Amino acid sequence: MKELHTDDLSMNSGKLFREQMVENFKIIERNDSDIRRLLQEDHDDLAKKINNVNKRLDELMNGGAM
Repeated sequence: MKELHTDDLSMNSGKLFREQMVENFKIIERNDSDIRRLLQEDHDDLAKKINNVNKRLDELMNGGAM
């Protein structure tokens, strides 16, 4: 993960300040996108496991066995 700019931006020129802020926001957006993707993958995996457990419970409740 790329580090955000943490220098005292008030001491920099306005142009450098804007450039660093744009870079920081791009890094944050990229990290946010990665986190959302990973959370969705985890959610999908968990939903699949829950679905499998529910199917197995239905089978057991109806007297069937796998």
